[in-house]
Amino acid sequence: MQSQPTTYLQAARAFRHFFNELRDVYLERETLFTQLELALLSREHVLVVGPPGTAKSAIASAVLGRIIDEKTGLPSLFSKQLAESTVQTDLLGPVDFKVLTETGRTEYLTDEGMLGSQHAFLDEVFDGRDMLLRSILNVLFERELKHGRRVTAGRTECVVMTSNRYLSEVLARSPELLLAFADRLSFISFVPKSFARKESRAAMLQRFEHGARADLRAPLSLQQVDLLQDAVARVRVPSVVMEGVELLTDALERALTSHVSKLPDYVPTKYFSQRSAVKALWALKAAVVRDQIYRRPERPLEASVEDLDALRWFFLLGGPPSAETDALLKSVVDPRERAQLEIVRLEQRTFDEVIAQIRQELGGGLEREAQSLAAADEATTVEALSRNWQPAIASTSARSLMSKLMPGPRHLQNRVPLLAAARALVAAMDQRLARGMAGQGEGRGGLSLLTSFQDVLELCRVLPELKAGLTPLSEATARFLEGALEMIALTAESADFEEGLKLEGLVGLADNLEEELSRMADLMGLLAEGAPATVERLRRVEVDARKRVVGALRRRATVAFQGASPRGRKEPLEALAADSRRLSQLEQSLIALDPSQRSFKEELLLPLGLSYAREVLASTPFERVEQYGRAVQSVVENLRREGLPVDVVMRECQGILDGRLREHAKALTREVASPPLAAASVINGDAYVFYRGEFSSKAPDGELAALLGLDGQLAFTRGGGASAFFSEEARAAVAHAELAFLQSRVKFLRSWLTQLLTSLPAPESLKERGEVERTVDRLVRSRFPLLALKEGELVRLKGVLSLLSGLPGEVGETARRLGTLLHGIEEDFGRYSRQVLERRTAA
Repeated sequence: MQSQPTTYLQAARAFRHFFNELRDVYLERETLFTQLELALLSREHVLVVGPPGTAKSAIASAVLGRIIDEKTGLPSLFSKQLAESTVQTDLLGPVDFKVLTETGRTEYLTDEGMLGSQHAFLDEVFDGRDMLLRSILNVLFERELKHGRRVTAGRTECVVMTSNRYLSEVLARSPELLLAFADRLSFISFVPKSFARKESRAAMLQRFEHGARADLRAPLSLQQVDLLQDAVARVRVPSVVMEGVELLTDALERALTSHVSKLPDYVPTKYFSQRSAVKALWALKAAVVRDQIYRRPERPLEASVEDLDALRWFFLLGGPPSAETDALLKSVVDPRERAQLEIVRLEQRTFDEVIAQIRQELGGGLEREAQSLAAADEATTVEALSRNWQPAIASTSARSLMSKLMPGPRHLQNRVPLLAAARALVAAMDQRLARGMAGQGEGRGGLSLLTSFQDVLELCRVLPELKAGLTPLSEATARFLEGALEMIALTAESADFEEGLKLEGLVGLADNLEEELSRMADLMGLLAEGAPATVERLRRVEVDARKRVVGALRRRATVAFQGASPRGRKEPLEALAADSRRLSQLEQSLIALDPSQRSFKEELLLPLGLSYAREVLASTPFERVEQYGRAVQSVVENLRREGLPVDVVMRECQGILDGRLREHAKALTREVASPPLAAASVINGDAYVFYRGEFSSKAPDGELAALLGLDGQLAFTRGGGASAFFSEEARAAVAHAELAFLQSRVKFLRSWLTQLLTSLPAPESLKERGEVERTVDRLVRSRFPLLALKEGELVRLKGVLSLLSGLPGEVGETARRLGTLLHGIEEDFGRYSRQVLERRTAA
């Protein structure tokens, strides 16, 4: 310790005197004081268990209550005895009612709780409720409190918890709770009821006989403890000791677990997890500083294999040394006490056996590690690569050497042959790069070759010993990549001369070339560190190569697609969908090479889409515009699904749609026969049957409305500011046909109603109730009331006429006249039926 600053020496001396004084007062508590020292140095926590009257609380108070803050002259200590009634605010601090009332959030004044002090003493910790104890553990482990979105950091470094319960009692009450404590606490100690040495009891009785109190005067400050904690952080742990920690952790877990199957009542005190392995490392560092303070002041702050023995105080339940444990077991009466001492003895013996094995294993660690690293095999593989570069083997070798050298072997001697193999691998790659693209039968090398270069470059970049060779290797790689980029472009351009190459083959070629170009881009990223001057030129060459690849593939795809065999007997839509799938795959491959190629599929597929649309729209039979509209909509949806520009296709097909609608209107305008009505048909319902049957089928209506609906659906295809998709001629033709239907219907209804009213008696002539009933019966049997009232035919026709009335010219004028005529029919029928019903009511 001679090289340490004076303040550190003073802190170490104060620490030693502080705890030696405690050992003189509290006899046979050496293990507990050792664990308390390690806990203070490593900023960890301690659990002390044992029966009442064993000075647990007195020791905790004597330690934590006397470490003084030099600034205040007071200890930084939070102290609390737990009970069933203890709640969170008792430990974390009271709720900030100002925040609660203003915002509704629950926040704690943590400065008034245990997070506000560096040390804490929780007495009778297992008397608290389980949920409270779990929340305490999380706070102590994380050293912070999360409440809502706010996280409050705490000052807590070391907490001592005590309990009068035996661990077996805690296990019986809540095994999960004990497991949580074992995982988060670094040190657990058991203080027995009796003394193992007779002189210890005699000394205690003599002191109390004379009324003497413990005279504890040795000072220790928080600032001095901080200096020692800083030294703990500086302790170096060599790789061989790190290996020892790992081996000890694994072997001790296996050994203690094996006792569980042999001794059903045994439960290991320590829960072995990744968290406990990390804490063990800090306990080891603290043990190094403690050893320097007490035994070897001249030792450096570096852990050794011998220091691993101190981990017994971390991994095991602390208790009396072996000899004292045996002595206590001879006199103990309480079965719980005996069970706890048996566990202490069992774990200590197990640890002694395991640590002896670990020391023996670490003694042959150099040879064992050398055997596992297999450096000779690596050298043999690399030597073969220098004669014949095989990309897959080179990649495997580079990655294997990377994993073995980073962070590296525990023993430095074993690093030398691995580094030699790594240098030989770099030299082999340099030889391969020197051959360029001229290797016989190698072609351009492909993805595996580029991957092998990338793996070796990464190895050269990461290993400090190889950094000097990174620049020349990067420059050689850049020269190779220029040739490789030219070969990729030539490979794509050679497709122009492969007559049998189909679209599917082009997709595979495009994918392979894109993957190689992407891997080259990754390689350029590595070259930016080793040879930055070459990267800009390589980027330009890559852009040019991509353009050449895309251009060549587009040319060949166009020829392959246009020269494909005829679609045979496939349905137009089936042929279109099949071609669309093939072109979609190729377009995606081209987009990966150049994002501007999204229109490629559309360019080649558009002629087929036009052909499909023309064929369907020109040949689909229909009797109503609504039927044709469904066919048009189906074409639109199919084109959209295949990714074609629907607006372009439909504008090209506008003439077909217009022509077919005009032909349809012309066929509809043929005169619809409206034969004269016989007197009997007016009365017996035959006129209704004719109107709803043959007459309606020959004179359909609603065509103009269907046309306007279809026009609205195709609104998105309008170009050049056009207000409608269909021509004025097509709409006018359908409107005339619609008007002709309506004239026939209104004429028929007018004739029917006139004859009906003529055949019935005038309302004012109806005097007798029987005459009124007969008149109503004849009116009902004519079924005109059914048509006009229940079925609303007059209202429906009025709506159709309203649509036509809004059109300009003769069509609109005629529609308005028909509307007047229809209104007369409605009034005549309404007036007659009301008068008859009034007579019926009066009668």
